[in-house]
Amino acid sequence: MSADYQLSLRDYLSIARRRALVMALTFGAVLAASVVVAMLLPRVYQSTGTLLVEGPHVSGEVVNSALPGNAEQRVQALSQRIMTRESLLRIAAEHQVFDPKPGVVLKDTDVANAMRASIDVQVQSGNLPNGERPTSNFAFNVSFQHGEPKKALEVTSALLQLFLESSVRERMQQASRANEFLSQEADRVKSQLEDLERRIETYKRTQGSATEDGQAVALASIQTLESDLRAAERDHRQALDQVQTLTVELAGARAGVLLPGTVTTPGPSVAEQDLERARSELARIRGTYTEDHPDVLAQRRKIELLERSLRSESSVSSPAREAAAAQAKLAVSRLEAQLGTARARADLLASQQSSLRNAINLQRTKVTRAPQVERDLAALQRDHDAAKAKYEDLRSKQMSAQIVQNLEGGQQGERFTLLEPPLMPEYPIKPSRKKVVALGFFLALAAAVGLVVLLEVIFARVRGVNSLTALTGQRPMVVIPYITTASELRSAQLLRTQVIGLLAGLALLGLVLIHTLVVPLHTLLISLFSRLD
Repeated sequence: MSADYQLSLRDYLSIARRRALVMALTFGAVLAASVVVAMLLPRVYQSTGTLLVEGPHVSGEVVNSALPGNAEQRVQALSQRIMTRESLLRIAAEHQVFDPKPGVVLKDTDVANAMRASIDVQVQSGNLPNGERPTSNFAFNVSFQHGEPKKALEVTSALLQLFLESSVRERMQQASRANEFLSQEADRVKSQLEDLERRIETYKRTQGSATEDGQAVALASIQTLESDLRAAERDHRQALDQVQTLTVELAGARAGVLLPGTVTTPGPSVAEQDLERARSELARIRGTYTEDHPDVLAQRRKIELLERSLRSESSVSSPAREAAAAQAKLAVSRLEAQLGTARARADLLASQQSSLRNAINLQRTKVTRAPQVERDLAALQRDHDAAKAKYEDLRSKQMSAQIVQNLEGGQQGERFTLLEPPLMPEYPIKPSRKKVVALGFFLALAAAVGLVVLLEVIFARVRGVNSLTALTGQRPMVVIPYITTASELRSAQLLRTQVIGLLAGLALLGLVLIHTLVVPLHTLLISLFSRLD
């Protein structure tokens, strides 16, 4: 057939009539197979029981805070704690949940995994969001799936019993362990807090002047010390000037040159007075006469005699001269003592300047180190605040744990109540045979159509006037239809009878399977008639 030829509706109907038998057989086979599969799939029954969790009878924020998480989290934690490997293996062994085939040994891990896969725990929360779901009073369902309804009921009852047997003693032990742990943690954090307080106290004591308050004191001290330093420098300069002056006076005193008023000198003697008058007279007559004049010569001889007389008098000691020499020595000693005192004062002032400079440098160092000290102190304070907040949080949690322990001891804590006991399941929850048969119906249609398309592609033939015209490009002048013989009619009638018989046999086989595997036919008919009424 030409690839350009487009099949018309008449061609499709012709193909359907020509392949009717193939389509019918394929459709019937696939549909029958789906019915058989639906009947042979193992049935799973589910038994469900409901438990009510009643919160503590004592209300309050502390008690509510002692209930960890919402309903889903608490039920999940409770399920993991109760449905342990040992518990599941014990229940499976007691109720013979799994019947292994002869020669097949099931491992404990496989049994435990199969049990967990068959158990379902769901909280009845409705359509409430997570933030609005109840935390004190709520209900949850416990379900178990099994191929036998009786075993599903027995295992569900055993699981509910496990939940109900979460005794007060176990919860008290948990609360006691939590209280003990929180107490140990609180003591440990308390010791850390006390250690941080001691470190802060020691740091403030050793670096107190470098803190923010000490920095202001240090700046004020620097100003005071700088003022004292300027005064000491001024006094030191004055002391150095005094030392220099006394040094000069002492040198003059030792050379016999004394300041006026330092020593009381006696008046001139008679010989000195005569010598002075003779010298004055010599000067007067020299202005009148020459050097060779007899008066000048005579006056010169007189002066020489007076000088020799004066030298002879000076070699002889007198009380006045001794007193003058003693006063000169005393003046030298006094000047030496004043010079020593001035030098000592200058040295003291120099030492004082050095001490003041060191003190100023120390205060400036403290001011420079103030930011680092503040950062270190702030870090210690942050650690202290964090430890204090953690300690207060632990104390609050410890109080809550103690209250929970007291509530459990007084039987005022959470209680589990069987709200709805599990019942014997009447109908399996899976597989849904209607869905399987419906799926098989659509698969049968698809298989029949697909097989016809495949046969048409594999066994391509030129059929009809239109396809011949599309292939040759010329329309036939005469068309002779297919003439069916009597033998062909008998063969078609026989084939039709066989197909009808095969379909009837398949229908009868389906009814037998439904009667034996699913539900008796009379029960099914009664149910159908009751729905029609």
